[in-house]
Amino acid sequence: MIKSIVFAIDGSEHASRAQALAIDLASKYDAQLTLVHVLTHDHPPTEFARMAEVEHLSDSRQPGVREKENVYSAVARFLGSTSDSKDAKEARMVVLLGEQIIDNASRSARAAGVKNITAEVLTGDYANTILEVAKKANADLIVMGRRGLSNLKGFVTGSVSHKVSQRAECSVLTVR
Repeated sequence: MIKSIVFAIDGSEHASRAQALAIDLASKYDAQLTLVHVLTHDHPPTEFARMAEVEHLSDSRQPGVREKENVYSAVARFLGSTSDSKDAKEARMVVLLGEQIIDNASRSARAAGVKNITAEVLTGDYANTILEVAKKANADLIVMGRRGLSNLKGFVTGSVSHKVSQRAECSVLTVR
């Protein structure tokens, strides 16, 4: 029986497909769904601004959904601030987008009838952090996309999904 599912989400296309499956399983099994997003620390900010615009902001523009601050506008506001260093602006943008990714997934899960949802936005090594959350949640299953937003470095050092699959104490479902 599946009682606890951890869903690792990074905003990628594979994670989007994995999200639908994780939510479906949590709904059908009435399982605890723990959403985890590990803050990105190795991607250019322009990639995230584009991701926010294309993949995540469209959800907040749908009829019947409570209007939230437009994330892309917030990113522009943060980047336009003159008192902060470039690194501080980029760090805030990454946090803001991570929170938006989690908010969208939480909203989707609630809409699908998932009753018990927790969400975490964390920093650290991607695989290790996902595994720590799974252990803390006593997860029966980790669901994640097969490929995330990684660049060439992932091919050299091994993908996050591979590392999680090899080291997890529970089953891991990777979605293409």
